[in-house]
Amino acid sequence: MTKILIVLTGGTIGSEIKDNTVNVTQNIYLEKILNSKFKQINFKIIKPLNILSENILPTDWNKVIKSIKKNWDDMFDGIIITYGTDTLSYAASAFSQFFYNFNKPVVMISSDKPLKQKNASGKYNIIAAINFINKEKLQGTFVAYKNPNLCFVSFFLGSRVKQISSFNNKLNSILGDDFCKFKTNKFIYTKNNFNPSISNFRKKKFTKFKEKFFFTNKILCIKTYPGINYKSFNLDKYKPKAILHSLYHSGTASTREQNNYSLINFIKKCKSKKIDFYISPICKRKYIYQSLKTLLKLNVKILDSMSFESSYAKLSLAYGSFSNKKEIEKFLNRNNFFEKNKF
Repeated sequence: MTKILIVLTGGTIGSEIKDNTVNVTQNIYLEKILNSKFKQINFKIIKPLNILSENILPTDWNKVIKSIKKNWDDMFDGIIITYGTDTLSYAASAFSQFFYNFNKPVVMISSDKPLKQKNASGKYNIIAAINFINKEKLQGTFVAYKNPNLCFVSFFLGSRVKQISSFNNKLNSILGDDFCKFKTNKFIYTKNNFNPSISNFRKKKFTKFKEKFFFTNKILCIKTYPGINYKSFNLDKYKPKAILHSLYHSGTASTREQNNYSLINFIKKCKSKKIDFYISPICKRKYIYQSLKTLLKLNVKILDSMSFESSYAKLSLAYGSFSNKKEIEKFLNRNNFFEKNKF
């Protein structure tokens, strides 16, 4: 008999609507779905968190993992983690890194509406996730999500999902395609130049969860935009373990030297305070812009060929788990779960 560990964390999928307000509840609707449709499958349900995902901190991911470790049994065939849509891309990237050497499928599911609501996508997502664990058995972290107006559930690699659109509520990968689809009770794999083949999912020898793997809250993310004033960041008051600075799509950021708007001066200040400075996302190109060349001369660290969310997740886990700089760099440079994309 298939045995699945279900981890509840809150989010829209664990909420209900009262007085036109969505908030977390006890989530009895999920149990009703499981009991009515999957009587031949053994579920164990745990709830380490019950929170809207916009309120989650990276250290909350540690609580989820601690609970999974406590309840894990090698007889489980996989894990399903229910999660809110707002920070799903960050959590999926984070769990892709933590479970990189895990030998069972981990499927994250969300919902566009609380489960009690008619046609909530979470109802379809949970059914697809259970079937994926029961039938496909691929190790790794995946996200199962039914996008609006589609008749199938898409599965994405957890390390490649991007934030759900505020305008059409669609989830997608950074490369624009899903990994597979669950349609008419079958899994159809998307073949392209970017998705790994099934043969790439080699059976991993899993012995036990890493005991000293932790996420930290002490990574400062800075999103670039025209007119960003770096004086707003008081490094004398708060010193992060590292800074992750985003780039525009060409792998650029402003190098204009003008008082408080100078990224160059800000990087120099970070160096003087011994704060590691990273830039992302960036893809390897034949030609680069002068602004990027200027940044590279300052010896900033590049997290290339991966999403901003994966860059943040890797930094949070690396700086939360290691104190040795060589260990940190080794972890950051490794392609743990297809987060590094070949173009």
